[in-house]
Amino acid sequence: MVNFSLTSFIKTTNITRREGDRDVSSMADSIIIIIINTITFPCTVILNVLVIKAVKTTSRLRTNNNILLACLAVTDALTGLLGQPLFILWRIFLTFGLSNSETVGISFISSLLTTLVASYFHLMLVTFERLIAIKFTMQYSKIITEKNMKIAVIVVWIIASIYGVLRGMKKVLAARSFTGLLTISCILFLTFAYLIMYRETARHKEKIKTQQLPQEDVERFLKENKALKTTLFVVGAVLVFLLPVGFFFIFIVTGLYDIFPINLPSILTCAMLNSLVNPLIYCWRQKEMRNVIFGMRTHVVHLDIRNR
Repeated sequence: MVNFSLTSFIKTTNITRREGDRDVSSMADSIIIIIINTITFPCTVILNVLVIKAVKTTSRLRTNNNILLACLAVTDALTGLLGQPLFILWRIFLTFGLSNSETVGISFISSLLTTLVASYFHLMLVTFERLIAIKFTMQYSKIITEKNMKIAVIVVWIIASIYGVLRGMKKVLAARSFTGLLTISCILFLTFAYLIMYRETARHKEKIKTQQLPQEDVERFLKENKALKTTLFVVGAVLVFLLPVGFFFIFIVTGLYDIFPINLPSILTCAMLNSLVNPLIYCWRQKEMRNVIFGMRTHVVHLDIRNR
């Protein structure tokens, strides 16, 4: 995440809109962005809700890693339930010159940043769980407990809510300080955590090749390593989808925005589409989850055919 003023953010968007009014293609771009978000937000909500339901109702999927991924799916579902509809409403207000567009814009930015903060913290929790599982195997059951995970998730949402309130109240200085601290902490933690896990994974692979380890240990390592790769894909997807947002704010800070105009609605849409991609990654990486989510309807259809 990047430090920026909410007021300047809204003003920059309004300037973009006013300049775009001179160009017919600007109206077409806005309509396309509205259509994309209108089509994708129901899919985002449904897929993430199905992930949450699958983890909750299927005992084989109820691992600590999947439980934390389901908590991340909650933030993604909220992005589709609140963020994208507010964004659609905001773009409609701006495109057709309706009143109260700034109020809607502030509501959208506050909700988006709240879910982003919650998502970043959940990514850190998911990564921390994998770090303990791979690096500190013997202490895993004592550290990663159901109670500790519940406390961690509750704390995440308290912090994210406070941040959203600060943004909504335009407490820019406090929000900026928090944003900077969170950004640096998140980047440093993820970097060092994955470096440690990479070295530990390489060491385990070498050990499997050179030593006769029990089959149970080998299977456990392969299972933990697969979960690690899933987490890595999720983190990678977040970085890819939020990279344009980072470049946008770098352009704003450095003054390059006037030289190289950027389509802000497209960048925000790209960031929110990450919430649609995450559940697809879970299903791609986990056959059991894929079967539970996409096999439900097939099972019902077969039952219908038999009854006939």
